[in-house]
Amino acid sequence: MADISIDRVSKVFTTARKRTVALNETSLAVATNEIVCVVGPSGCGKTTLLNLIAGFIGPTSGTITVGSREVAGPGADRAVVFQADAVFPWLNVGDNVGYGMRVQGLGRRERAERAERYLDLVGLAEFRSAYPKELSGGMRKRVDLARAYASGPEVLLLDEPFGALDLFTKEAMWLALQGVVRAEPKTIVFVTHDIEEALFLGDRVVVMTPRPARVHSVVDVPFGADRDLDLRAGPEFQALRNEIAHTLREVHDDAA
Repeated sequence: MADISIDRVSKVFTTARKRTVALNETSLAVATNEIVCVVGPSGCGKTTLLNLIAGFIGPTSGTITVGSREVAGPGADRAVVFQADAVFPWLNVGDNVGYGMRVQGLGRRERAERAERYLDLVGLAEFRSAYPKELSGGMRKRVDLARAYASGPEVLLLDEPFGALDLFTKEAMWLALQGVVRAEPKTIVFVTHDIEEALFLGDRVVVMTPRPARVHSVVDVPFGADRDLDLRAGPEFQALRNEIAHTLREVHDDAA
């Protein structure tokens, strides 16, 4: 079981022409099995933060630990779901979900059993033999989620995974993710532009400043684990939504 500690992390990208500070001494702690959603202005460094936790890039300064291990590169303890579909078009749904397990060296029978479990959790069991071209965008995203879970990570990192979906499909994916997390909790960092999405899914919402990004504020979400879509119409939900929207406008204006 993993928690995440981000301690005074900075990330500077340097080219021959310029030096860009993407993150500036950013600190954040994520508890085991907590869902933390990260919102902020476009280009503020949210994805950079996620890539640092994933180990795709290294910090310029500061440290990131998952559990007791300092992140020094990608690892099987972390899985990432991106906005773009990551399904392999030449593999059927079952084999897509089993791909990570095959890379890990699991046997065919265990792969099939685990793939079946996660396909059932995301509502795709009857499509195990279908190919991606036969699926809708939302269904392909369910395949991505099932594959990430099936590989057995301690931490799940989601980079605007539902950003390209229409509203109704997005809402269905919120409920699908909620169901999978209820069945098998994970430590999750979820990057999004959508304040309602962050409040519906997260235990806390982290508001980032414009680049060079740092944590501006953290909002505790008080709604409990079982949330239905009607929650969004309630006064407490709307008050928090307005509070976060106001904060984002404020930090944007301060940086302008």
